[in-house]
Amino acid sequence: MARPSRHVPRDTSRRRTGVYIGIAAFIAVDILLIVLALNSNRAAATAETAAPIHTFGVTSVEPTPTPASKVTPTKTATATPASTATPAAATLLPVPPTRLLGAVDAKTAWRAQTGSCPTAAATPELTTDAGVTWKKTDASGPTKVTALQRLTATSESTVEFVGLAKQDCAPQFVKTFVTGDNYSSYPDKLAGTWYVNPADRATVQSPAGAEKAPCDAVVTLAVRDSKNAAALCADGRVFATTDAATTWSAPVTLSGVLTLTDTDTGYLAAAVGRADCAGVQVLTLKSSLESAVSGCYPTPTPAQSLPGNVAMSGASGTLWLWVGDALGRSSDDGATWK
Repeated sequence: MARPSRHVPRDTSRRRTGVYIGIAAFIAVDILLIVLALNSNRAAATAETAAPIHTFGVTSVEPTPTPASKVTPTKTATATPASTATPAAATLLPVPPTRLLGAVDAKTAWRAQTGSCPTAAATPELTTDAGVTWKKTDASGPTKVTALQRLTATSESTVEFVGLAKQDCAPQFVKTFVTGDNYSSYPDKLAGTWYVNPADRATVQSPAGAEKAPCDAVVTLAVRDSKNAAALCADGRVFATTDAATTWSAPVTLSGVLTLTDTDTGYLAAAVGRADCAGVQVLTLKSSLESAVSGCYPTPTPAQSLPGNVAMSGASGTLWLWVGDALGRSSDDGATWK
């Protein structure tokens, strides 16, 4: 007997198909959500790594004097383009000078080159025609002095020096009253003059005696009288004293300054490597060390070769500047030159 065929309702088959379609749609939506989430994370990471990086340069600031009890001014960081960051002058520091200059008036001056003791002979030179010609003299022969450290000219015929004795390199005071035709030593005058012994640059000798310097190494002294002087240190800071080096002012840092000289009202400083002067820039300093730009002496000599090779002196309204092989004179503190 034949088995009757089983009837499957059409509605049941359609239901299964609907279920399968629903499951497939759910899975597709789930996959789409995962993909969107991954893309969102990648975009965030890309945006984070692509964010601009800000660059900050450091520019040197010339602080104004502050009371000794205040904190010494420091360099201040300011946002600047990378191409105009720290000026070249910031890398140039003063060194002990290899030349000395002492002006008498507009036409008369003494100068000398120096170096290490005992090899650097003392051969000062004199000009009486504004530097057109120079008369060479010999101080080492009669006095055995070498390595001159300080020069003070008072007239065409009279000039005095502090140097180092050839025998033991001890400080020595020598002087001429006869236009350099002869020199003599004056040991009794050494204690009453200003100088720095290169063997101990942390000490300043003043008319009051040996005093502690305001820094570890004084490079140059600019002396106004028996009590007033300024000291330039190897780290570029400048200090002033009004009591013969017993106490010192708060420091001022002037970028690129290589040497100092005294004036009737304060001091003058010679600076190199500054962006606004292709040569040696002259700064006027009040006795309180407040500074202002006075002028610029142009020179093709690279700034990097000038530390130790710049000398400056003023007298009777004329500023003399010895830079490399050139000599300039100014009657307006460096604003114009001849």
